[in-house]
Amino acid sequence: KVVDVDLIKRNLLNAFAIRKGEKVGSPGYGSGVLDLVMEPLTEEVKNLLLEEVTATIAQDPRVSLQQLVIEEYENGLQAQINLLYVQSNQSENLVINFDRQDGTVS
Repeated sequence: KVVDVDLIKRNLLNAFAIRKGEKVGSPGYGSGVLDLVMEPLTEEVKNLLLEEVTATIAQDPRVSLQQLVIEEYENGLQAQINLLYVQSNQSENLVINFDRQDGTVS
């Protein structure tokens, strides 16, 4: 059983793994990050990624984005995220990988 912070993290990963419009009944849910992963990391693409990650996190009122850095890594893109869990006032650093080879989020 997944609860509290683990549940929030799982929900965020799910939101990043679902493209906007894929979830039945919730056309605004999800992220466009996977659509941008295959693009070269130009400043324009990096800004679009920052906007997408920020918007996806903003969909969840249980967290507040404190800091975000996006970089390339050997298999894709990596988002280094500092989140504040609103209810517990607890801060945590998350690293989310968007893999170019198989389109996964981890």
